[in-house]
Amino acid sequence: MTVIGITAGSTERPAVIAAYVRSVLGAGGTPVLLPTVLDPSLVDEALHRVDALVLSGGGDVHPAEYGEVPRASLESVDRQRDRMELYALRTAMASSKRVLGICRGAQLLAVATGGSLIQDLPAEGYFGHADESHDRGYATLRHGIKAEVGSCAERAVAGLAEVNSHHHQAIRNVGDTLTATAWSHDGIIEAIESPGLLGLQWHPESLITTDNRHLEPFRWLVCGE
Repeated sequence: MTVIGITAGSTERPAVIAAYVRSVLGAGGTPVLLPTVLDPSLVDEALHRVDALVLSGGGDVHPAEYGEVPRASLESVDRQRDRMELYALRTAMASSKRVLGICRGAQLLAVATGGSLIQDLPAEGYFGHADESHDRGYATLRHGIKAEVGSCAERAVAGLAEVNSHHHQAIRNVGDTLTATAWSHDGIIEAIESPGLLGLQWHPESLITTDNRHLEPFRWLVCGE
C-alpha cells in the first residue's frame, strides 16, 4: 500500500487534519502525519519512509520566502512551518516523490520553484474567494473553474463546474518548474502542475463526504497515474 505523508501545522484543528486522513484512506493510501515542528534530520528519516507527500492547507507563507516584504495583513504565519515544508518539498522533489499541495500547499509549490504570491486578493480587486462568515476549515464558498484539457487539473476537477474556496492569497507567478492549468472565473490561478507535482487552490478534502469525485487528486497521488 502506498504510504502518504501529510504535513500538519501545529495549530491546525483535528477535524481539518482528519479530512486529509480520510481522503488518503479513501484513495487507497496509508496516511502518516508529519508535524511541521520536525527538524530536518527527522524530516529526512520520515520522507525516506513515505512514497508521496501532501502539503496541507493553513496560514500564509511569509513573503520573505519569495523575496518580498509584507504589503498586506498576513494570517497565521508560522516561519518554522515555512522552513520545514519547503525543506520537505525540496527533499521530496529531489527523490522524485509525488507531491500534492492543497491551498497553502499549492502556494508553497510555486514559492519553492521561484514563483510568488498575491499577498491579499481583495486589496488587488479580487473578491469572492473567501467568506469571512464561515469557518475557514470547511471552505463552503463556491466559484466556477476551468481546467486545461488533458491536464492533471482536469482530472482533479473530475467534471465539476465549481470548486470550494477560502483563501485571501493566491499564486501570482508560477515559477520556473510549474505550469498553470486551471483558473477561477476571474482569472485567479486554481491549479499548477508539472510531472509528479500538483497544486490545487481549492479544498477537495473537505468535499469528499458529499461527492467522492473529489478523491481524484488523492487517487492521482496514491496511484501515480
